[in-house]
Amino acid sequence: MTDLSDLNCSPMIRVSLALPQKLLRALDDQATKDDASAPNRSSVIRRYLIGGLRREAA
Repeated sequence: MTDLSDLNCSPMIRVSLALPQKLLRALDDQATKDDASAPNRSSVIRRYLIGGLRREAA
């Protein structure tokens, strides 16, 4: 994912916040590339991202 304009038209997926589907897929893909031996890594990254977004919004 190199073009951020793709996020504008991406459907939103509610995790704890509604985030663009393309963003979540990119996170999952990068987490898998980073460490293929840890299949749950993408969910850890999602939790950190969502936690950071919540703190920033508060």
